Amino acid sequence: MTKDERQVLAQAPITWRGDLLDDCSADWAGLLLRAEWMNKKRWWWCVYDMQDVNEVQIDSSNNYDKSCIGGAAARTNAENAARKYLVELGCVL
Repeated sequence: MTKDERQVLAQAPITWRGDLLDDCSADWAGLLLRAEWMNKKRWWWCVYDMQDVNEVQIDSSNNYDKSCIGGAAARTNAENAARKYLVELGCVL
């Protein structure tokens, strides 16, 4: 996937699928965004670059000391990390 193709795909809204109260994901601009309820109020989130042969993990809540509370916050963090990554790749958003 080229930068131009990612740029076009990044214009589409991020659409989450699955159970937004438990485990959900979104495919967006060649990335996979995930959010999953772990325990009590704590959520895990992660972003993968599916265009990389190794499906490299771009960022996740594991990289931060602050707990992510609630599904909406987890999805927002994943979306922000995905956007930041595309900016770093040189894709204009």
